[in-house]
Amino acid sequence: MNAFFVIDSQADRRAEVCRVLLAGDGHAEPFDTIEEFLAFNRSQGLALVHNEAGAATRLCEMLGDDPRLVPVIGYEEAPALGRVVAAMQAGASSYLEWPFTLKTFVAEIERIEPLLGQGLERKRRTARARSLLAGLTAREREVLVSLTSLGTNKAIAKHLDISPRTVEKYRAAILIRLGVENTAQAIRIAAEGGAFDDASGAAGTDGATYPIADDDLIG
Repeated sequence: MNAFFVIDSQADRRAEVCRVLLAGDGHAEPFDTIEEFLAFNRSQGLALVHNEAGAATRLCEMLGDDPRLVPVIGYEEAPALGRVVAAMQAGASSYLEWPFTLKTFVAEIERIEPLLGQGLERKRRTARARSLLAGLTAREREVLVSLTSLGTNKAIAKHLDISPRTVEKYRAAILIRLGVENTAQAIRIAAEGGAFDDASGAAGTDGATYPIADDDLIG
């Protein structure tokens, strides 16, 4: 990881942080505010945020459902325990005391990097799934969630008080909106996006789940 986004409203401090990072092999991109950073078409990298007024915590919360999620490290002079805990609970990968040296920064990146890959990819999949699910209508979400709990078009139709043909149309629309080829892929996105956790009421009356019949799949 050698692309760093430095977000700090204090120009002199921001410039000094960039100078520290540029002494190594990385590239540092300065930003004045979180909003300026979020408007930037960022790629792979790491956001280094001065935690003034809880900026690191706020950025973590704002990135939560963004498929372009990047790891966040907060920093400040004499970090207060409460702000550190809040940032870490919001999803920050680490927290540093400023001023820090390049050696200290590199050592911290090396310490957390093995954990970043797995966790970040999981968060990105979740964020992407949530972004896709947000494009569904309320009824489409109901049909999608019902696929694992009710299994067939007929059972879903009965549960939602609509016709099996209407269920089939909803399922076809779901595949198009999610950009997938079959129901199994749509269910995977629903699971990654937490749709089943948000809509447990879509289960059958006996709370059981039912297999999806092969002839009930679209795509």
